[in-house]
Amino acid sequence: MSRLRIKAGHWALLILLLWGGAILASGLLRFDAYGLEEGAARAILLAWSVADRVISTAFVMGFPDLRLLLFLPLGLYWPGSMVAIKVFTLLACFTGVYLLHGWSRHRHGGEGALLASGLMLIAPVTIAQIDAVGTGPFLLLAFALGHWLNQTYRRAQRPLGGWFFVQLLLTAFAVSLHPVGLAYPLALFWEWRRDPLDTRHQRHVYIGLGIAAGLTLLLSLGWETQAWFANPVTTLSGALLGMDGEPGEVTRWIVGLVMSLLLALILLRRRLWTEDLAARTLALAAILGLPAADPAWVMVTLATLLYLGIPALIAFNQTLGQQGFMGQRGLVMFVLFVTATLFMQGDKAHYQRVAANLLNPTDQLILSFALELEDEVRTAGDSQEDEDFLAMSQWPARTMLALRRPVLPLPPPYPDEQALLKNIAGTTHLIFDPRDPRNRRLGSQLARLTALSKTLLLEPGGVVIAIDTRRKRSESITQTPGVTAAARESQNPSDTSSRNRSATGTSPAATH
Repeated sequence: MSRLRIKAGHWALLILLLWGGAILASGLLRFDAYGLEEGAARAILLAWSVADRVISTAFVMGFPDLRLLLFLPLGLYWPGSMVAIKVFTLLACFTGVYLLHGWSRHRHGGEGALLASGLMLIAPVTIAQIDAVGTGPFLLLAFALGHWLNQTYRRAQRPLGGWFFVQLLLTAFAVSLHPVGLAYPLALFWEWRRDPLDTRHQRHVYIGLGIAAGLTLLLSLGWETQAWFANPVTTLSGALLGMDGEPGEVTRWIVGLVMSLLLALILLRRRLWTEDLAARTLALAAILGLPAADPAWVMVTLATLLYLGIPALIAFNQTLGQQGFMGQRGLVMFVLFVTATLFMQGDKAHYQRVAANLLNPTDQLILSFALELEDEVRTAGDSQEDEDFLAMSQWPARTMLALRRPVLPLPPPYPDEQALLKNIAGTTHLIFDPRDPRNRRLGSQLARLTALSKTLLLEPGGVVIAIDTRRKRSESITQTPGVTAAARESQNPSDTSSRNRSATGTSPAATH
């Protein structure tokens, strides 16, 4: 009787169905408009607007990252569907891990590749990035595709062939996502410097990489939505403990320091990552992302630790000279057991947050604002669309997806209150975090406009200010905010109350 053999591609499809089905069926993902990254929300809104041929305020929110190109077909076939977006992100994540598994199996052997890929798929940061439609899964996909594209281009040996321009497009895609994406063009530059086919090919690659990366940086204005200079040690602990929780906890410091030490050991052993494009890309990504430590960087750094660290751990375990399975793999099994246990605890914590509808402070503020608007509509008892509604938000895309109404980015700093009023004419609400240093001038100017503004919501995530710019500007500026503003409010409180809104919005996200 012949043995039943299953091809590698069929195994991958089976694992995808089991893993993806388990994630979708177990309630680990949200399918509403909350919990998204701002960059992802911008790309989603613009894709839906283009697909529906609707002119919306999404077009003035800044240059989106090139996930837009991937989301456009989803907008054409499933307009307004957040389920389609997250399923596609899940597929992109699995494809990236599958390609990295193939690379690691060829370079380090099947055992290390299997363990690293399995842990990568169940890591809490992987689940969290899929749920947030984060840049992490797409960065892994870009890095894995970059290794394959480089080999394909070298085999083709055509200086300006199609594969050359595909590499440039992939470079622009990776750079547009995150500062970590710069690792791919730098690693490719390094690859062609140490091993060029010929001078002509090398020159074309150098020029192409410079143009693609430089033009993308210029258009994206340096990753406008990126948060900078977070603590990389405590942030890295989220790879094992999950991204939720207080970053100052002692446990997070200990775990973060241990993981940082392991990463440093890998980087110090240069032969582990300097002789291969994929390994070099992962290592450079872990280094370049230090100033921009966030969940996407954590996911890429975890991939670096797993795909470069596990093969090194297996080799180290074998050098101990012990006999038998426990002697040869005991240390590996112990690390695997501890890591998998921590991963499952992190996944459980993420599931509990989704089930309890717990949101981060920013999303909670946006949700409270959406509920406030619904209450106003219900109180007014009128479902007629209010075309006067227009909000300005520090997180315009996320706010627009949740409210399903037109939202613009916050205005830039202005020298005085009169200039501010002139440029926010027609705006009904402002949503921002007053503790953000970038918003200090805006907050101080609004504090002197008490005749036209009222604090509608004040939460840990920020503040919602109701604005009435139709009043005379000469009455808006108070000379003594602490006394005069309070007196005006007490004399005529109706002037500072928020108006009832019943708009349904013009966003393409209204169908979502």
